[in-house]
Amino acid sequence: MKITPTIKKNLPELKQILLLFLSTRLVLTIIGVFSRFFLERQYGKQYVWSQQLWLDIWGVWDSFWYLDIAEHGYADIGRNPLSTDQANYAFFPLYPLLMRIVGTAMGNKYFIAGIIISNICLLVSCFLLYKLVELKYERSLAYKSVKFLFLMPTAFIFSGVFTESLYLMLAISCFYFAEKRKWFLVGISGFLLSLTRSLGVFIIVPLFYEYLKQRKFDFKNINLNIFHLLLIPLGLSLFSFYNYHLTGDLFAFSKIQSSWGRSLSNPLMVIINSLSQGIFQGKMTLLLEASFSIVALSFLVIFYKKIEFSYWIFAMYSMLIPLLTGIGSMPRFILPLFPFYILLAKLSGDRDFEEATTLFLGFLQGFLMVFWSSGYALIV
Repeated sequence: MKITPTIKKNLPELKQILLLFLSTRLVLTIIGVFSRFFLERQYGKQYVWSQQLWLDIWGVWDSFWYLDIAEHGYADIGRNPLSTDQANYAFFPLYPLLMRIVGTAMGNKYFIAGIIISNICLLVSCFLLYKLVELKYERSLAYKSVKFLFLMPTAFIFSGVFTESLYLMLAISCFYFAEKRKWFLVGISGFLLSLTRSLGVFIIVPLFYEYLKQRKFDFKNINLNIFHLLLIPLGLSLFSFYNYHLTGDLFAFSKIQSSWGRSLSNPLMVIINSLSQGIFQGKMTLLLEASFSIVALSFLVIFYKKIEFSYWIFAMYSMLIPLLTGIGSMPRFILPLFPFYILLAKLSGDRDFEEATTLFLGFLQGFLMVFWSSGYALIV
């Protein structure tokens, strides 16, 4: 088979990314399989995803909802036997739609389709992150950014039946195409992003800033390209109208979040209360969620000068908006925030620091994978 010039040019990067992907997924799969053997299954034991244990470890918690939508479509009533007050229209459609398309082509194997989609998106995300960092900085920093992406303590979720990989891929695509000044592709990527999660629509803010920065904030240089950014809220609007068709409420997807215990809160008090309950009442999930939030926000505040301002805006609103409704799943929400991987790469100039950070993050991810793959409520 003849290798095209484009592939040949990017072959070294592709090899590096593929090696990191295969080695980390192999180790995580081994950890997950052994965990299922030696630990009593928790949430995951209620459902049989496939007949293969090494695949089943990649589906817990919200995997049920994406599989439900892919198989049966949306419904205005709850179909989860454990939580009948919850309904699947809380989950945005792009990921389960892709599962439906790929799964149908595979003979209705929707769960396996979800795993395939997540891992393809993960590989594409890594390549786009590499190219984005290479454009702005240098190759060595680009490789380190990808390495830290794989080392993130919850990076195993990227390979699970969740939206994290898809969201990450589309978010990086927005900034990559913005850097290339391909604003129509920015709009398309943002449109798909806002069909993946409600939070995706807010990416219009840092992208608008990036647009103005490229024109040196001279409003006379603004042209019709700016209207491509209006494609971004179109994705959210389409799902809102579908919610109206299904339930009679444009914002049903938001209101149903109360069934998951989410309500408007003070982010600072949410973190303080969660940390307090984690320490003094032994609630490990809250302790982890608060700890991840504190560390991530501290990095954004302390090292803000080391992060591109548009990236900083993206990371900051991606943390503060979810915290407005509670601390649940924050370690997972932090995962697609690629500026953290670039920041860690910048901070790892010292070899001892890089090695220590690599070991710490690697061991922490392995520890969390043990419990996540068996359905324990440490990372949800």
